[in-house]
Amino acid sequence: MGMLRCILIAISVFTLNFCQAQDTLQLASLQEISAFAIDAKGNYYIADNSLTLYKYDATGKRITNVNIKAYGNITSIDCSNAFELYVFHQDQNILVFYDNMLNVRGEIRLNDHYFNNVACVARSFDNQIWLVDLSQYKLLKINKNGEILAESPFLNNIFGNTFYPTKMWEENNDVYIVDTSNGIHQFDMYATFATTYYYPNITDALSLGTRFILKQDKQLLTYDRLLRNPVALNIVTSKNGSIVSHQNYLYSSLGSLLIRYSITN
Repeated sequence: MGMLRCILIAISVFTLNFCQAQDTLQLASLQEISAFAIDAKGNYYIADNSLTLYKYDATGKRITNVNIKAYGNITSIDCSNAFELYVFHQDQNILVFYDNMLNVRGEIRLNDHYFNNVACVARSFDNQIWLVDLSQYKLLKINKNGEILAESPFLNNIFGNTFYPTKMWEENNDVYIVDTSNGIHQFDMYATFATTYYYPNITDALSLGTRFILKQDKQLLTYDRLLRNPVALNIVTSKNGSIVSHQNYLYSSLGSLLIRYSITN
């Protein structure tokens, strides 16, 4: 057995100010984090650059892991349904379905259904699939057989040719798409465009009540949806790291570290 590597979850206070770390939690066996997610029960699903997907419970105990070399790097993990993970491998254009013990339950090879350039995916409330397909330049909702259930108009008619999506999620009957060139686009459940929260050059974002948390390069910002004004936070992450929220915490990845910040209003 090779040497185990560990990551730390550092706890700090998050308002508009940033306080020093107060405690740590250790998770073993990880190398540099490539994607992670946290389910409703506080379980961690983490992929690293050794092409392994891990599950840890809320206390940091490793539950199981699976080798993903056959599929390649993981782009995103959606565990909004705690009993079924949607794991997207963008390089292979494959979405893989796992149960909560990381047993493969199915897959959809998107090229087989002529979705040839999928930028990002998300689970819908009814366990279907949202995706942005740049080969069609549309937001689509499909089922696991590849049948289209809803679709937007051509997105270049809305955004022009400056549209670079990196992430999406569904929340409260709306779909949000992070677009590096413009900000965050909001669509309804029928894939009808609603509005754009303009803030260019972001690579990641998440909803937090009436706010978004935005990631621009290594900087995190809070963005009020009503006032539409960004405020920089005294938090710096890695350029390629992602951000996740769970209960009263905000998580960001930094190399082989997962950092946790306490959120206060």
